[in-house]
Amino acid sequence: MDNVPVGDDYTIGPGDELNLLMWGRVNQTVRLKVQRDGSILVPELGPMQVAGLKFGQARDLLASRAGQITGVQVDVTMGRLRTIQIFVIGEVSQPGAYTVSSLARVSNGLIAAGGVSKVGSLRRVELRRGNSVARVIDLYDLLLYGDTANDLALQAQDAIFVPVIGTVAGVVGDVKRPAIYELTGRGATLDGLLKLAGGTTAFAYTHRIQVERIENHQQMIARDVGPGESGANGFAVHDGDLVRVYAVLPQQNDVVYLKGNVRRPGTFQWRQGMRVSDLVRMGEGLAPNTFLKYAVVRRNDDVKNRAEMVPVDLESALGAGVAGASDIKMRPRDELIVYSESELAEFPTVRVVGQVRKPGIYPLTGGMRVSDLIYRAGGLESSAYQERAELAATRVIDGARTARVNSQIDLRSALSGSLNANRALERDDVLFIRRVPDFHLPWIVTVRGEVTYPGPYSIAQGERLSSVLRRSGGFLAQAYLPAAVFTRASVRESQAQRLKEARARIQQELARLQLMPTPVGAKDTANAPELAMLQKAIATSEEVQPLGRIVLRLKPLDQLPNSPDDVELADRDELVVPKRPASVSVLGQVYNPTALVYETHLTLRDYLSRAGGPTKLADDASIMVIRVDGSVLTESGFADSRKSTIFPLLPLVSAGLMDARLGPGDTIYVPEKLVFVDNVEFMKDITQIAANAAAALATVGLLAFAS
Repeated sequence: MDNVPVGDDYTIGPGDELNLLMWGRVNQTVRLKVQRDGSILVPELGPMQVAGLKFGQARDLLASRAGQITGVQVDVTMGRLRTIQIFVIGEVSQPGAYTVSSLARVSNGLIAAGGVSKVGSLRRVELRRGNSVARVIDLYDLLLYGDTANDLALQAQDAIFVPVIGTVAGVVGDVKRPAIYELTGRGATLDGLLKLAGGTTAFAYTHRIQVERIENHQQMIARDVGPGESGANGFAVHDGDLVRVYAVLPQQNDVVYLKGNVRRPGTFQWRQGMRVSDLVRMGEGLAPNTFLKYAVVRRNDDVKNRAEMVPVDLESALGAGVAGASDIKMRPRDELIVYSESELAEFPTVRVVGQVRKPGIYPLTGGMRVSDLIYRAGGLESSAYQERAELAATRVIDGARTARVNSQIDLRSALSGSLNANRALERDDVLFIRRVPDFHLPWIVTVRGEVTYPGPYSIAQGERLSSVLRRSGGFLAQAYLPAAVFTRASVRESQAQRLKEARARIQQELARLQLMPTPVGAKDTANAPELAMLQKAIATSEEVQPLGRIVLRLKPLDQLPNSPDDVELADRDELVVPKRPASVSVLGQVYNPTALVYETHLTLRDYLSRAGGPTKLADDASIMVIRVDGSVLTESGFADSRKSTIFPLLPLVSAGLMDARLGPGDTIYVPEKLVFVDNVEFMKDITQIAANAAAALATVGLLAFAS
C-alpha cells in the first residue's frame, strides 16, 4: 500500500518516513524517519516531536520551522509508511496475527485473513481496541450500499472479532440478488429481506410470495403472503426461512386473439364490453371470400382444463349494427377464428339433445367423437341417464337409398375412453341423452311455529303430514291446531293463474263496455262511476299474492294418521302452527276496522257493534266470516249449516249469521255496496256487468287467501 495517497488526517507514528524538500539557498531532499520516541531529526533545526500528529499538522510544523532558514523554501510529503500488527479472530478463514499497512481498515484486515467463513456474521463484526469494543460494524452497509463510514482505520494491536452468524433467511426466484441473508432487527420482516435482495424484478408475481419454514424443529410448512394478508411489511421472517418469489405466468391475460380469414390477424387488447364485431373491426375487417355463416370463439375453461367452442354467426353479428345474440361478448384470452369459404364451403354439423348443459347443434371437426360432443355441450347434467344413450344417424347407401341407423351407447364407457363406446361421429348425427327415471332433487318441506323442532325436513315420495310432524317432535302445549296454515307451491301457482285469467277476462269486459256507443239520453259510459269502480277493483287485485293455502282441520298427532287431513306431502309444502289467537279481526266497510279481544259469548253482531258498525257504503247482505282454518262462511252458508253438520260448532238456535258465535282468530269482512242510481235501461246493463265482474274479482282475490 506504499502508493496509496495519504490524507491530512493520517496519524503519524514511529516508523513512518517524511520527505523534506528544500530549495533556494539550499537545495536538498532529506528523508526523516520517525524514531521510536516519536521524534525526527531535522538538519540545522534539531529534533522535533511529530508522533501522534496528523500529517497536515506535521507538514505545517516543519514548514514553519524550516522557513526560519533565510532564503530557503520547503515542501513536506510522506515517504515510506510504517506497518502495524493486528489480530483477526473468530469465524474467518485464517484467523491469526497480521502485519498490515498503517492505512489499513477493517475490511483490509478481513481480506488479509481470507474473508469471513460461511458461519461467520457480517452484521456484527467487532473492532476491539484496548480491551474494549470500539465499534460494532455492519458490513452489509459496505457490501450492499457502498457506505464506508464504519470501515474504520486500524491501529496497532487492534483485534477484529467475527462472531457466529445470527438469524438467516434465503431468497430465491425473481429478485435482483437471490442469496442467503443475515437478518437484524430492521431486516426481520419480509419487506426488509426483499430490500436486502435488491427488491423484486419486473417479472415477479408479488400477489403470492411463499415462505417455507421449519416449525418447532418438527415439520416443514409453507405460508403464502399476499395483498389480502397483513402484507410483506408486517410478516415476520424466522431463522431458516426460505422465501420464494415466483414469476408472473407467461400467458397474456387482458388480450384476445383474432385468427383466420381477416385482414390483420393478431393479438389485441381486451376491453370491458368488447364483442365479436369490435374485434373484427380492430382487425380491419374480413378478408375476401369469408364464410359468414360460421365462425368459432375458442374459450378456455380453466376450472375444467379444457377448451369450449362457441359458434358465431358472423353475418348476423356484423350486419345488424346493434349488439345481438350472435354478437357475443368476448372474454379475456378468447380466440376468434374466422374461416374462408374454401375451408367451410358446407360445414358439417352434429347435434346433441337431452340432459346436457348446452344442447344444440355443433360443428363436426376432424376426429370428433361422442365424448367430444358432450364436452362441447358443457358436459352431462346430474340427471343424465348414462347407462344407455341413443345415437341416431342417416346414411345414404350406394347413392340410391337412405337408411336410418340407431345405436345404443354406454355413456360411462364413452366418457372413460373406450373406443367401442366412444364412437366417431359423422355428419348430421344426433345424440339423445335421457333423464334417469324418477330423478329429482331432494324434496323439502318446512314446519314452523309451535312444534318441538321447527325447520326444514327432507321427505320421501308418498310421505304424509303425520310422519313429518312426528319427526318434528309433535305439537307444543300452546299450539292452536284450528289456526294451522298449510300451503303448497303448486296450489299457489294455480291460484295465481286463476287470478290472472280472471283479471284479464274482466279487463276485456271493461274495454268492451268503454267502447259501447252511448244511446241518446244515457250518460257517457266512459266516465260511468260503475266502470271507475271496476277499474279500481282490477288495480286492487294486482296487489293480491295468493298463499296457496289448503284448508286442513288438524287433529292431535295421535288422531291424525289415516284421517282425510293427513295429506300426502309434496316438495316446498309449508305448515305453520301458531299459538292460540287472542282476537277477532273486523275488516272492510266498518267505521273502525280493527282487531278485537276474543270473548266466547260474543256474536258477529257484537263484534260489528264494537267496530262502530257497518258504514253507509257497506253491503250488509254480503257480510262473510273467514274462519281461522281458512274456510269461508256467508249468510247462505250459515243457513245451510242449520240443515247439516258441516259447521257443528255454530249454534242451531239463532236468527242468522249475525247471531253466530266466532272463534279466536276469525275475521269478519264487510264488503262495499255497489250503488247504482241511473234508471236508464242501457245503464242497467252496464251496471249489472260491472257488478258481476267486480264481485267475481273480489271473490277470486279473497279465495286466494282463504282457500
